[in-house]
Amino acid sequence: MWIAALTLVALVLPASTAFAETTSVYTDATKCKVHDTNWDHFFRECKGPNGRMVTLFYLEGIARIIVDKDEDSPSAEAAINVGGNGKVFGDKIEWRLRNGKPCAVIARVSTDKGSRLVVTSLDKPARPLGRERTNEEARRTADRACDNAGHGSAGAVSTPSIPGLSGPAAGAIRAQIKREELQEPDQVNVFYGDLTGQGTKDAISFVYSPIEGANGMGLSVWVWRDRNGAYELARDASNDIFGQDPRDVQFVPGRISVTTTVLKPGEPRCCPTGTKTFTILDR
Repeated sequence: MWIAALTLVALVLPASTAFAETTSVYTDATKCKVHDTNWDHFFRECKGPNGRMVTLFYLEGIARIIVDKDEDSPSAEAAINVGGNGKVFGDKIEWRLRNGKPCAVIARVSTDKGSRLVVTSLDKPARPLGRERTNEEARRTADRACDNAGHGSAGAVSTPSIPGLSGPAAGAIRAQIKREELQEPDQVNVFYGDLTGQGTKDAISFVYSPIEGANGMGLSVWVWRDRNGAYELARDASNDIFGQDPRDVQFVPGRISVTTTVLKPGEPRCCPTGTKTFTILDR
């Protein structure tokens, strides 16, 4: 009886679920058509499978991934701060295909936080999905977009993913981003801990978003209180913290400490190496 039931379940699964196959196709980024080759700006038009194309764009320290020449898409508007002294983009582009249809693209970019694999969806409009350190992480991120593409229903609108936005406070943080009318964040870091000493799961979020009309990145820092699973904005600490790569976050009743990477005197903006620890009081 159980065998018959399992057979029936297998028979009624949608074809996209039962036989979905995800594969990779690689193209050579060094052979892309290059335009406006200068030390401070250029772009490459790179053709992929099934007529898809990405443009690898660079201008004065900012890189962008543009899909099918759609310059108004979220992916095209997502500025990537470039760092390092080497080349901006890697030599290979990885295209993820679900049942032969391209659904995501992975390109290596030398960012101000090190070499990253930038993952972009190939739906319309194309969206930035994440910046990963390893091939395995990049493929997992890409495959989530492939899953959505394979199972989305007609007329359904998915919420664009924001790199690093996770955990129970994610919905409140996303709503605050919209309320503040910030541009699509480049990166979000969220840390959880107990600010009350009573076992709550409070949070602090660091939202890095492009500054409209400028090449810089703004930082919004928000402290959140856990109110029985609902998150309430307790404090805007944006004026109290600066720097990149927040880490070593510690929660104790009444305060939070965090370390960031900051510029040392005389260092270029692209490449900070200093560290600074900040303390935020819960007031």
